[in-house]
Amino acid sequence: MLNQKLEMFIDDRYDDFQDNSEEHGSNKVIVRNVNVYYGDIQAIIDVSMIIKEKTVTALIGPSGCGKSTLLRCFDRMNDEITGCRTKGKIIWRGNDILDKKVDPVALRHKVGMVFQKPNPFPKSIYDNVAFGPKIHGIKGKRLDDIVENSIKQAALWEDVKDRLGESALKLSGGQQQRLCIARTLAIDPEVILFDEPCSALDPISTAKIEALIRELKKDYTIIIVTHNMQQAARISDCTAFFLMGELIEFDKTSKIFENPKDKKTEDYITGRFG
Repeated sequence: MLNQKLEMFIDDRYDDFQDNSEEHGSNKVIVRNVNVYYGDIQAIIDVSMIIKEKTVTALIGPSGCGKSTLLRCFDRMNDEITGCRTKGKIIWRGNDILDKKVDPVALRHKVGMVFQKPNPFPKSIYDNVAFGPKIHGIKGKRLDDIVENSIKQAALWEDVKDRLGESALKLSGGQQQRLCIARTLAIDPEVILFDEPCSALDPISTAKIEALIRELKKDYTIIIVTHNMQQAARISDCTAFFLMGELIEFDKTSKIFENPKDKKTEDYITGRFG
């Protein structure tokens, strides 16, 4: 069955899905005929694609082509937009996450989002990372371990280990973005969505985030929206090119950039438009 209710892991209070992935092979996320509307305007047109487990998938295309709209489908953030309607299916672990029976809040425990602009809470570095686990009743040494491990995974530990009690707002922009990644990792996601995470960062900070994403894909499935085609070429395994709401081409990144099948893809990546 595709539509499953969420099950709760009693031990650590994390909501999760019944895992029916064997019914659908080893693929992590299957997008089937997804259409998204803002009122009468169609922003995503009949998109289908397969995103494999523990890979980086880049969504590229000019502004307004639907990249971020599709990204928000994976954690149901479009539900928060008045007048936005989504049709089709996104199968994850054997469940249709677009089904209204699926609790989007519970979904976001396993599908994390890192936004374009770093958005640390006006709290200490420690409390930023501890925020999610605390909601689920985790405390004491277990909480300390989660905070430390998450910050280490985000390649930030050496920068902040001696000042965890300081305000997160004192960190640089690049450090704040890595802190936001640590905060996402602390809720133990399986899929991480990145919406142009480097667009507001300097080249050195961008390089650190890119290196971090390459490292994180060993344990997580990553989907990233980027306007930087060089970035997509550097960090992604597969690339999807969108134009005016349509998925024009989706393939291994090397093929997209070296031998695209569609003339529109070639024109975009060679700078003829966009």
